[in-house]
Amino acid sequence: MVSIVEKFIKALAKNPDAVTVKYEDKGKIGLFFVTVDKADVGRVIGHQGRVIQALDTLITAINAYDKKNYVLKINEGER
Repeated sequence: MVSIVEKFIKALAKNPDAVTVKYEDKGKIGLFFVTVDKADVGRVIGHQGRVIQALDTLITAINAYDKKNYVLKINEGER
């Protein structure tokens, strides 16, 4: 699942080498920590959060039978 999220984020970013994705399992919650370049934060989040919300919906749909809630957290990396 981490590789899928990473591929989508890298496709959105202008600097795909700066993208890292880490996953933590917290029982019924799965946390994705996404780090991108400062210049790419707006592109990944999208206008009014639509891009990141669509990615969140996609992750939930892929794991529909998992009964987990997934959360994406975006962090700014260094330039």
